[in-house]
Amino acid sequence: MKTALIGLGRTGKNVAEYLIKQDTLAMVLCRQSSPNANKDIGEILGSNLTGITVETIDHLERKLFHKQPDVLIDFSGHTFLKENIHTLAKCGVNVVTAVTDYEPAEIERLRIFAEKGNIGIVMAPNITYGVNVMMLMAEIAAELMGDYDFEVFEEHHKHKKDRPSGTAKKIVNKIRTGLLEEKEIPEHVVRAGGIVGKHKVLICGEFDKIEISHESFSRVAFAEGAYKAAKFINGKTGFYEMSDIFEYERQQRRQIVIQHQPTEFEKEDPA
Repeated sequence: MKTALIGLGRTGKNVAEYLIKQDTLAMVLCRQSSPNANKDIGEILGSNLTGITVETIDHLERKLFHKQPDVLIDFSGHTFLKENIHTLAKCGVNVVTAVTDYEPAEIERLRIFAEKGNIGIVMAPNITYGVNVMMLMAEIAAELMGDYDFEVFEEHHKHKKDRPSGTAKKIVNKIRTGLLEEKEIPEHVVRAGGIVGKHKVLICGEFDKIEISHESFSRVAFAEGAYKAAKFINGKTGFYEMSDIFEYERQQRRQIVIQHQPTEFEKEDPA
């Protein structure tokens, strides 16, 4: 699998380092006005030169045909896919987008395009594996504890623009999926310092409470999630979310367990 990457912010740089270590990074893109344009990605990361030059997105179709990446990982902004989705589809490049500030109408447009076109898209504002486990736990809690009060807390670094985060919104949606009745789910947001990312669900009853939380200690967690999503979408078409990847892996594990269970004949005592 050959990957391309756009977006070299705090997390994007960690993703680039991770993809280089996995020996999959073939192409890095940036805006025309970016100070990173025409630099070796190794120079930007403060490491050895890699031979991978950061290219601007002008003449994108020609550059994609030349490098032929299988999957593009997007950590840029919501306008990139809106402006270039047709070009990516024409070139046969699938997409993992970890962008969190899409409008609902933009998400629906990408969903329709993926379902009707010849491209695969993973929409993954909740890119880390652990936070998907947290969402599942929150949904189960909502199914079993519908008479409790639910509140969602999230903390990120002071430069993060969206309030609340895309992941916090997904957590709220998961809770609402589990609840049998509509109820208010307050969201609390902190933007301070260099916090990588923390989400918490507080579940309070009259006599007890449960807290479910996930915290990223390093942006490598986002890189691992992006790489996992890229491997999943490679060669597929359609629209997916991280929950689909999570469910796919659960099914794979169950299949492995079934395959390793002894048959009735093997269970018999040979004596």
